[in-house]
Amino acid sequence: PREDLRYIIGEIMYGGHITDHWDRRTCTSYLEGLMTDQLVDGNFELAHGFICPPPMSYEDYTQYIQQELPSESPLLFGLPSNADIVFLTVESEFVYSMIMELSGGSTGGGGEIKE
Repeated sequence: PREDLRYIIGEIMYGGHITDHWDRRTCTSYLEGLMTDQLVDGNFELAHGFICPPPMSYEDYTQYIQQELPSESPLLFGLPSNADIVFLTVESEFVYSMIMELSGGSTGGGGEIKE
C-alpha cells in the first residue's frame, strides 16, 4: 500500500502542480525516503528528536504535535547550527539599514548651500 500512497500523493495530489521534471524527481525522492515501514512502526524520526507517533485519533495527533514538535531551528532543516546566527545577522543589518534610510541617516551637512 505504500507504493499506492506514494503514487496518490506524488502524482495525483501534487503531480498536477509540479511542472518541472527535476521538481517531480525531488518530490518522488522525498516520498521514497519518508514513506517507509519505519513510518508506520513508530521508529521513524521525522525531525531531530521528533519521532513519528503511533496510530491515534485526530485530536491525539494534534495534541502530540503541539506538545512534542521541537522548536524551529536550523537543525530541523538540515542546516548547521550557525545558520541561525548568519540569518539573524543579515536580518538585523537589513532592519538597521531601513531605520537609517527612513530616519534620513547621517547627512553630515549643516544645511548651508555654497555657490
